[in-house]
Amino acid sequence: MLDRFTNFLTLSIATLLAISLFCAVALAEDEDDNGPEHSLGSDDSDWWTTYPDKNVDSGSAVTHPDWVLEALEDRPLLILIHQNNCLPCMTQVPRLNDAMQTHNDDILFYSILAEGDGILKALEVLDIYSPTGKKQYVPTTIFLTLIENEDGEVEVGWHSEIDIMSTDDINSYAEDSIYYHQQNAADWEQ
Repeated sequence: MLDRFTNFLTLSIATLLAISLFCAVALAEDEDDNGPEHSLGSDDSDWWTTYPDKNVDSGSAVTHPDWVLEALEDRPLLILIHQNNCLPCMTQVPRLNDAMQTHNDDILFYSILAEGDGILKALEVLDIYSPTGKKQYVPTTIFLTLIENEDGEVEVGWHSEIDIMSTDDINSYAEDSIYYHQQNAADWEQ
């Protein structure tokens, strides 16, 4: 009788350990799925704190406008520079609008029309956030957040793309910007 009980107890403990291990692995995978897809760096798909490798000012500091810094106190930003008569813009605008329906409470969205009264604002933003630092194009989509740099300090992180972005890429950068902002906003000092 004691042998049966010992076997039952051993089997029960082994089962509980297996279930615990399975749950730990599942939770670890879930955490990875909820983390950012893009990290800080200087390559094309990275988040940047200085101008990226492909920019004519690669490695130089970025001077962010006051309105961007003020907005980042609250939430990450998504900025679209576009025109009404631009065919790629006609694809990008609805994709960003769809993303904003999902992330509206978590991201501030600025749609800047590079026409008429908006041209000066558009040029100001493109001068700062063009990924290449060369000729300016529409649409240009810019994501801004707060990110921890290599020294452990929190600063403005940004990523921009010229032309049409896939819906998956838009959502990926939007989700990253929310994640990084939530992780770092409390430690950011302007």
